[in-house]
Amino acid sequence: MSLSMGYLTSKQKLIWKLKKQGFSEANIARKLNVTRQTVHKALNVANFKLYNALVESAKINRIKIEIIDPVQGFLVGYSPIFKTKAIITFSTKNGIQIWYKHKGNCRNCDQLQVCKEMLLAEAKERGIKFPENASSMNPSELAEILFSKIIGE
Repeated sequence: MSLSMGYLTSKQKLIWKLKKQGFSEANIARKLNVTRQTVHKALNVANFKLYNALVESAKINRIKIEIIDPVQGFLVGYSPIFKTKAIITFSTKNGIQIWYKHKGNCRNCDQLQVCKEMLLAEAKERGIKFPENASSMNPSELAEILFSKIIGE
């Protein structure tokens, strides 16, 4: 597996995603026709791998780690290079993503739609609802809402 996918196998990703969606280990086991112990072990391995992937991503990007939560799939840190907060997330849809807090000129950016789609997918996977006017918001505004909910600010 690659760093971008958190080093998780497809089965570990599925189990991790189901757990994030609120399924109990017993329900995941029934759904996948495996034992609860298998699910428990897979989650432990997945969380260990995610921890390592988040730390490695921070190290590669020279982000100083402040908070790390592999169970929820995020790391919060500070980028001395860009002099701003950085958030590294993992989702089964987007894999590992690195986000820097900024007020960008999103309307003139060629990545506007890509960023918006990734943020919407991240929110959907985490069960986070955006305001009704989300379609007219810049990605930097969507990111502010999403990441404040992820890290509980």
